Amino acid sequence: MLSEEIFNRIAAIISDYRNGEFGLYDSQHVRTWISQFENDEQEIVLLETLKILELNYITRDKFIAFINDLIDSDVVCVGDKASYWSKVSLLDIQKNGNSQDELNQILECIISKRYKINDLVGKCSDEFIYLDDFIFSGNRLFSDMQDWILNSAPYKCRICILTIGWFMYGQWDVESRLNKIASNCGKNVKFEFASYTEFRLENRLFRKDLSEVFWPTESITTLDGYTNWRLGEIFEPKYRIANSVENKIFSLLRREQYEKIMFKYGLKIMGFSSKNSGVVKPLGYSTFKGFGFGSTVFSFRNCPNNNPLAFWWGDPKSSSSHPFSKWYPLLQRKTYGI
Repeated sequence: MLSEEIFNRIAAIISDYRNGEFGLYDSQHVRTWISQFENDEQEIVLLETLKILELNYITRDKFIAFINDLIDSDVVCVGDKASYWSKVSLLDIQKNGNSQDELNQILECIISKRYKINDLVGKCSDEFIYLDDFIFSGNRLFSDMQDWILNSAPYKCRICILTIGWFMYGQWDVESRLNKIASNCGKNVKFEFASYTEFRLENRLFRKDLSEVFWPTESITTLDGYTNWRLGEIFEPKYRIANSVENKIFSLLRREQYEKIMFKYGLKIMGFSSKNSGVVKPLGYSTFKGFGFGSTVFSFRNCPNNNPLAFWWGDPKSSSSHPFSKWYPLLQRKTYGI
């Protein structure tokens, strides 16, 4: 018998998700989601999901605390802090959704109260801030910044890219690509990345056995449907090798089972549609060949599509003939494309 406490604890964490846009995320909502898993899988999924949410669910309060820390950071502010904030310009250049506008408003509100400075977005400056909650693959950041660098950026400027955290490969890759774009167009752009050090999560291939994303072991090859899925994927699998090293994201004794279960249901979800995009993977959207991105980060604003499909795929209000009706999500996504 599953403990009512675990349902209540998960519900308490996600209760602020998208300000209730998709309904009441109470303990019954969590029960409905977990009921889709087999009985002997449910406790593992609930315990590990709770562990991840407690660590990596970015609430509005966490984001506000992050902004307050950044305002005083010497990494961000050059010279006198009041002088810096009086001249800096906030970028509002994301192409999908209104998330950057929402986060910029939080920053502007705090700056206004502290320094009596307003209207930071779109100022003429050589100091810029790109604000977001997290860097996953870095593809969205690169797409937004590429167009701005080519068409709008001054020929000499400094850009602080501020996020609560990032996945290690995504941050390295996007910084490399942005430097190349600036260099190729002849602009002297200095990129400064800032985040909480403890919220930089491992997902590099050479560190896969110590990764902090869903990265399954070879045990998934025994799952029904795995062989057929592999026939449609052209890549050489790089399985994680289980070890005894403690991991801050996953429990040592349950990680392998948890990843296998989430992969299993990702395969099941993919089977609901015959028209999946090539980036759809069991463990989350990814442009790379493999099992999926496997993100372990959530936000009060949206559930990233880089997370395993079993967390977010589906829409209870879809017609019964639509593939979305066949899975009930824990954190339904507001979709803007890939």
